[in-house]
Amino acid sequence: MEKFIETHLKLLDLERETEIEETRILTEKLPPKELQRRGVCLLKLKISGRKTGLYGRTILSFEASGGIKEFPSHNITSGDIVGLCQSSSDQQTDSAGSGIITRVSQTEINVAFDESQDLFSLDDDALYKLTKLANDVTYKRIKNALNRLSQGHSQPCSHLASVLFQESELSPPLESKEIYYINSDLDESQKEAVRFALGQPEIAVVHGPPGTGKTTTIIEIIIQAVKQGKKILACAPSNIAVDNLVERLASNKQKIVRLGHPARVLKHIQKYSLDAILSTSDDTRLVEDVRSDMDKAMSKLKKTRDKGERQRLRQDMKSLRKELVQREQTAIKQILKKADVVLATMTGASADGPLKLLDDKHFDLGVIDECSQAIEAACWIPLLKVPRCILAGDHLQLPPTILSHEAAKTGLETTLMERVLGLYDNQIMRMLTTQYRMNQVIMQWSSDQLYDGKLVAHPSVSDHLLRDIPGITDNEETSEPLLLIDTAGCEMYELDLPEEISKGNEGEADIVATHVEKLISYGLKQDDIAVIAPYNLQVELLRLRLSSNYPKVEVKSVDGFQGREKEAVVISLVRSNPKGEVGFLAEKRRINVAITRARRHLMVICDSETVGHDKFLKSLVEYMTCNGEVQTAHQYMTCNGEVQTAHQYIEDGVVNAKLLRPDHLSDLLSVKVTSQKGQKGQGAKPKQKQKPKQNERPEPRDQLKGHGDNEVSKRTVERDEAILMKKTQEYQEHLDKFVTDPCQEIMEFPVSLNSYDRLIIHELSEKLGLVHVSRGIDKERHLVVSKPGIKVIEEKDSYEKQQTGDQEEIPTSTHLGEIKSQSDTTPAESNNNKLICKHCSKDVIKANYSLHEIHCARRQKEAAQSASSVKNRKESAKNRPENQKKPPSSTKNMKTNAEKDVIAKLQNVDPDDFDALIASTKELDSKCNFTKCKVKTLTLGHTCEFCQRRFCLNHSMAEVHGCGDAVKARARATIIKEGVLYRGSGVPSKLPDAKQKALLQKKMDKKRSEMEADRQKKKKSK
Repeated sequence: MEKFIETHLKLLDLERETEIEETRILTEKLPPKELQRRGVCLLKLKISGRKTGLYGRTILSFEASGGIKEFPSHNITSGDIVGLCQSSSDQQTDSAGSGIITRVSQTEINVAFDESQDLFSLDDDALYKLTKLANDVTYKRIKNALNRLSQGHSQPCSHLASVLFQESELSPPLESKEIYYINSDLDESQKEAVRFALGQPEIAVVHGPPGTGKTTTIIEIIIQAVKQGKKILACAPSNIAVDNLVERLASNKQKIVRLGHPARVLKHIQKYSLDAILSTSDDTRLVEDVRSDMDKAMSKLKKTRDKGERQRLRQDMKSLRKELVQREQTAIKQILKKADVVLATMTGASADGPLKLLDDKHFDLGVIDECSQAIEAACWIPLLKVPRCILAGDHLQLPPTILSHEAAKTGLETTLMERVLGLYDNQIMRMLTTQYRMNQVIMQWSSDQLYDGKLVAHPSVSDHLLRDIPGITDNEETSEPLLLIDTAGCEMYELDLPEEISKGNEGEADIVATHVEKLISYGLKQDDIAVIAPYNLQVELLRLRLSSNYPKVEVKSVDGFQGREKEAVVISLVRSNPKGEVGFLAEKRRINVAITRARRHLMVICDSETVGHDKFLKSLVEYMTCNGEVQTAHQYMTCNGEVQTAHQYIEDGVVNAKLLRPDHLSDLLSVKVTSQKGQKGQGAKPKQKQKPKQNERPEPRDQLKGHGDNEVSKRTVERDEAILMKKTQEYQEHLDKFVTDPCQEIMEFPVSLNSYDRLIIHELSEKLGLVHVSRGIDKERHLVVSKPGIKVIEEKDSYEKQQTGDQEEIPTSTHLGEIKSQSDTTPAESNNNKLICKHCSKDVIKANYSLHEIHCARRQKEAAQSASSVKNRKESAKNRPENQKKPPSSTKNMKTNAEKDVIAKLQNVDPDDFDALIASTKELDSKCNFTKCKVKTLTLGHTCEFCQRRFCLNHSMAEVHGCGDAVKARARATIIKEGVLYRGSGVPSKLPDAKQKALLQKKMDKKRSEMEADRQKKKKSK
């Protein structure tokens, strides 16, 4: 115990220093405007009201000044501690006090200050600022608890402490009593946990994995203990967890009191708070009389100008406040004694709070919910007051938040629940095994990896899906509990930012936005969707894409979503880099929390190659691959990199092969072909369809499934699949016969086949190891397949024979369907077994001819479109009246000329020589791209974010090198989107508003009347 206390006191100091340093960096190094932009400070506030709140606190109301009706965006919420000082002063030296936020709205903020702070001298006409502060109360209370723990064994927890530090052995279980359960719906594991907890003389642990009804079990334990006549102190590390217990106990009509500041309690349960009960107690009338006298004294204090009178009123206020506190303490003691259950946060149960009014041995049992989310030192605050305790939580979910990495590694992160389980394990623990949240498929991975496969989904949730919700479209996607989007190979890398900045991935954010839109289009409510990311930067990127159109979709970090659940959860794992770094994604507990938030539908977006470097994450990818639907991010991409869904690859029920990348060729084949060498007369048998392995692309039905469009019916897709299957099997049979027939060496397919049929044959031939070449152009294009090692008759010789009228048929060639016409034309063949492209007249290797021809055709089409657009612009310019014609922009001409120079230099390079193309590109990037500028930019230079070209420092400004219009467009879009005028974006009105004008007029009239009175006095004196 002594070693534990000594170590943790040092670790707490280290953690406190880290928090103070982070706060200091924010408040000292950053200007007030930057603090306001970050949401931790509000500037230029004026006092709009004063009143006395519960427990003698003074409440000041603040509103924005200068005619501004609403506050700017900020992170200050109810319960936060803020510092108050004048806007023109320094927060550290001229602080007027600190208080707790009690209410926040768009136009007003209320702050409660303790009675010890003198706020009567504050000028109502002055401007103030509120700054969010770090709270040192928690550290003081934890350290006081540890010091009390070390003082001796005269406290109620003496025996409990000796057991928890292994100075004493566990006592035998208490005599069991018959239990009549209040909640008849408890499952067997929950009933066993209740029986076990009530029978343990020192400590019991209720281990509740996600969705197993841990809080329900704790409520039953508390009610059963109350029936046995026990007084209970129930605590949790967060206010929301305590409020959850209060709400559940109140519904069971228990005598409860909730400790804590009313501002930190949910509105609908504030009536159970100590301040609220105090206001309705028998002593309320006397307390109200004292409070009324305080309000009168405060009113007089504001009006009087006499110093002696002000001093007397202040003395009266202190006396009244002292009397108020004494009367309230008497009432509080009676309220706490009558309560069966007192609930508070860990720090709210400290010895300097309301519990100091009770006897040391008042409580018989302590209950700590979510124990695994609090540091052990904090748990000793309530444990000092109880002889027995029950811990509830899940040490395999998120640990407590600790800022100092050194303190966390040294032992501060180890929770009380983890430590005692390490000491006694199953002797003091019972685990809940039936979960009531997730579909069986969603649950199973977490159960196998972390809970030894002990979890079982309750029948009411084991098979539930999104389609079971009323009003939800029944389709392939709403019928799948698991969906994995793999971005491996799609170049959706994480943003390359410094280490101290959070991580983000815009490609994954786009996919998330698309999937959320689809879920909503299927009828799912926004309230039923959650989007989770492990990094704060990714959370911001997701909010930018979703918050404006779907404000009710919750977008949060993993830490901010613990304890919550939604029908559908979309997770972006963010990390995608060539090094395979996963950062704190390697934290198992964080991933466990993220995965177990979903009830019916879970979608995970990740780079399987990157996350596969971590064994735990790799097991998740493999599990989702085998048990869910797997899609590649290519199905969401167009050639421009924009997000789209798979139904855009389908036109009139037919797969549009032109939109598919070469990587998708194998995806279009549902029959796999293998070559069986040495077996004559036997065809290769197709493999049976299996679950896709990791990094293996899904088959076509998997591609289309879950991406249905209203325009493409399910029946049309099935028909298309049937046609695809039939064609593939037909071509496979012909190729199998060709492979097994020793007499056939070359097989030539007719020109009647379309490009899609040839695509299938190419793929099947590749799988069988055959040589496959496309010949002919336009309508005469056909396919020739030959066995390896067989020399095909040269194209040139065949062409010459056809031209000379030689009708001799090649004896080793087999024609399928119709015999190839002797008038077929083929591209001319050059030396070295190359073909001459009909578009660019270049020599191209036969194997590359098809792709080269497609590339040339595309370039010609783009050139034609560009020429057409230029011609249309010239014609429109000619037809425009003279007075509407604008002089050409010099910046546009510069940009056009620079682009022409780049294009001209790259056109001189052979497109087939990849190394030369890379070298030319590097040479272009090594010097400034501005016209006629030859300054080297390898060391000093800047890449323009609009045109992605590199310039020297003299020409790096966008307006200088020709991207001025893009800068203006972005600035205009920012102003339209945010509604904020930045410097240079407009001239704000300098006229005062009506309120300000009235205030100035009032001051001027007052000053004039004083001057008139002064003149009259001078006349009388004369």
